[in-house]
Amino acid sequence: MITQMKRGRNRWIGAGMMAVALVYGGLLTSCKKEFDSPPENVIPTGKKITISELIAMHNGAPLKFTEDYSVFGVVSMDENTGNLYKNIFIQDQNAGINVRLLNSGGVYEGDSVRVYLKGTVLSIYNGVYQIDSVDVDKNIIKQKTKVPVTPITVTIDQLNDSHQARLIKLNGVEFLEGELGGTFADAVNQSSQNRTLTDCSGNLILVRTSGFASFAGDKIPTGRGSIIGVLSRYNSDLQLYIRTPDEADMNGVRCDGSTGEVYLSKDFNDGSITSGGWLNYLVSGTDICKWTVFGTTDGAAKVSNFDGTSNTACESWLISPSMDLSGAVAPIMTFRNTKRYNGAELEMYVSTDYDGTSDPSAQGTWTSITSSAVWDQDASGWTFVDSGPVDLSAYKAAKVYIGFKYIGSGSDGRTWELDNISVKEN
Repeated sequence: MITQMKRGRNRWIGAGMMAVALVYGGLLTSCKKEFDSPPENVIPTGKKITISELIAMHNGAPLKFTEDYSVFGVVSMDENTGNLYKNIFIQDQNAGINVRLLNSGGVYEGDSVRVYLKGTVLSIYNGVYQIDSVDVDKNIIKQKTKVPVTPITVTIDQLNDSHQARLIKLNGVEFLEGELGGTFADAVNQSSQNRTLTDCSGNLILVRTSGFASFAGDKIPTGRGSIIGVLSRYNSDLQLYIRTPDEADMNGVRCDGSTGEVYLSKDFNDGSITSGGWLNYLVSGTDICKWTVFGTTDGAAKVSNFDGTSNTACESWLISPSMDLSGAVAPIMTFRNTKRYNGAELEMYVSTDYDGTSDPSAQGTWTSITSSAVWDQDASGWTFVDSGPVDLSAYKAAKVYIGFKYIGSGSDGRTWELDNISVKEN
């Protein structure tokens, strides 16, 4: 009996649980939520205009769009390499314009886009037409991706405002000799820099690179050839923003017939005497005799023993980093110099056995090459003189140092300035 009753109870319990499960399952089925799709974000098109028509709407003051307008273009340069930030350039068949974004990212080179202008502002910033206050999510609608943009091939002297904000290709250009060996920008301090392109006729254009660009620390090309970038402007100066150094095909012979291979370059524009491995060595005297940088945007190395009231007897050296000239063919050195006041002349030496850190008056064999250079002879003004080519062919060693030796006395002392020091192939 007990067993039978137990079995009967189990059947009742099992049946009851099944009934509950069926009811619960029915409730779940009847209460299942149908999730709504999010509303489609439909951005109006409004009146379609070209970039040229957009630029023509600017009447000298910022114009905020309160009605539905759309302009179409292809992204010719994005923020991918860090040379632009919260900025892109777009262009159509006839014109280009800078687009300033409220937030970074989301738009890429080769994107064909429609820019919905309502809420944005058309303005000019330092001579550049721009669409400002652009929200990537609310104002930019992609039409296609990976649309190629073909650069306009021009020479420097052909550039004009019709090329502004457009992708161009410059042929027959090279960076100025005084900048060879330098980098596109100051990657260490993340400081933007201008480098100057020239052609064989002396026409010039600036290459502007952000210190945050992924290639800021790359060496600039030393030869002559072509370069691709977007043309911009900073007030009266035309500027080229390059997308990547891979678009600088500049391996040809330079205008002067040289290869442009650079072993040493120093222009002091970074405000540092010792950057790049240079040594500022005071053999005797006080710190007043140490080499310093004079000037801010266009710096030069300066040395003097005058403290404002009197002269100090001293010996001070400015020594280059080690250069490997073992594989050089015809290395030459050039620099600019100027002097004022009375005192000893500046001396220049070369060494192939200096250790790079010790007192140069006590260590290393130093050979004078002072007479190989042209020096400023006018002590009454600050006009720089070109040194002319100093032949270093006799010093093709794995470690070569150049040293400038300054001497001052307690009764007199010249002030010397040096700039644009370069050692390269002839």
